Amino acid sequence: AVVSTQSTGFMVGGDEARFSEVKSCLDHMGAAIIHCGDNGNGLVVKLCNNMMLAISMIGASETLNMGIRMGMDRKLLSEIMSKSTARCWSIDTYNPVPGVLEGVPASREYQGGFGATLMLKDLGLAESMATASQSPIQLGAIAKQTYETLCKDEEYAPKDFGVMFKYLQDQDS
Repeated sequence: AVVSTQSTGFMVGGDEARFSEVKSCLDHMGAAIIHCGDNGNGLVVKLCNNMMLAISMIGASETLNMGIRMGMDRKLLSEIMSKSTARCWSIDTYNPVPGVLEGVPASREYQGGFGATLMLKDLGLAESMATASQSPIQLGAIAKQTYETLCKDEEYAPKDFGVMFKYLQDQDS
């Protein structure tokens, strides 16, 4: 998969003086280069972000699937949700429904993008971080269980994490 420097972000933890020394190199590699404080904080931010993203993708996939099953047009439903209180990146920028947005993995049979197995890995790391920090993550735990189930099936495991929509669409309720 090709990584676009226009959308890639780097969350960097460590000494601020050292970060300042290497930032100009990192600027060529991504759109957002953010110093996150102490060593390790870049990983903390990444895991928090990806856990939220997994939860969001599951919610977007569930609601879009339900609306489509109820007879809503996929594009109209997505358009309305992207302009209402349900608006989120998983709907307006990376929509998991094939035929809604061009250029996203859902428009390429979920090829490319961020793999479901990588999302599962990050959810496992986030769960370990939550345990270490004694932070309750009820939805994060459910997201991890959901991606674990999805990744047991070789039809879905090697694809982009937005394949959650197809996984749910293929279920009989």
